[in-house]
Amino acid sequence: MNINEIKKVIEALLFVSDRPLLTREIKHIIKEDLPEDANLENIIKELQTEYQQLNRAFQLNFVADGWTFATKPEYAPWIKTLLKDKTTFKLSPSAMEVLAIIAYKQPITRAEIDSIRGVDSGGVMDTLLDRKLIKIVGKKETIGKPMLYGTTQEFLRHFGLSHLSELPVIETNEESLNTNEPVEENADVQELPFEENKTEDLKKEENKDN
Repeated sequence: MNINEIKKVIEALLFVSDRPLLTREIKHIIKEDLPEDANLENIIKELQTEYQQLNRAFQLNFVADGWTFATKPEYAPWIKTLLKDKTTFKLSPSAMEVLAIIAYKQPITRAEIDSIRGVDSGGVMDTLLDRKLIKIVGKKETIGKPMLYGTTQEFLRHFGLSHLSELPVIETNEESLNTNEPVEENADVQELPFEENKTEDLKKEENKDN
């Protein structure tokens, strides 16, 4: 199979997949047809460049360590109109706050999160776990061995990030995230670095942590 045919196969796989596909997953599927001297990653990047040159309404993106097709941000208003009757959900400000703390401080325990926020975070964390935005990544080597939490691949996918290294640098709120002072209910940290309108399929859960 030549390179052009390989690209078509990759396109077909990405169009039918409901999640980003890892390079190794694609390679496993087409390995019997891939020429020995072919570099799959280079082929996918060539395909990405070709779509950029076509200047279409969609593009090939590298998100959450995988490849996926996505519409360009400038077409969001029309897409929202199309999907306006579809039930959508958002994360509450409290959930966004907890998610931001975990994203920047991971691995972190629930007690440490509670200390930063100044309130109990159990209900909010249950929601984030249910939505697979966070996960248990281990246990802290201290008394009681509390669970440590971190973000997931689903978190990266929802916020369009390839890696955690792409998280925006926090300057004004960095001190708040690194101290035990309670975070005010309306502090800016609950809005950084995420935009709530990017999490439309997330369940609204505002009262669980009360």
